[in-house]
Amino acid sequence: MSGEQRQLDGNGVAALLEELLGADATGLVRVCAGCGQRHALGAHRAYRGAGWVLRCPGCADVAVVIGVAEERLTLQTRGTFAIPR
Repeated sequence: MSGEQRQLDGNGVAALLEELLGADATGLVRVCAGCGQRHALGAHRAYRGAGWVLRCPGCADVAVVIGVAEERLTLQTRGTFAIPR
């Protein structure tokens, strides 16, 4: 990527999220810890660097960090996620 930052919506990392969570996560609703707004994970902005960072579309607070290494993926989340039963 030659040092540039690439931005997608959260749907752009849907396959990676599914690999981590075992299901389609783009429809999960997240309540932002920063601004309190509710947005589907697919509406978050995704930025690529050493891994992926998803940011709140309302305030740009970090929502999800996905680390990508050769042999493993790591996941860090912030905020509250509503998971349907």
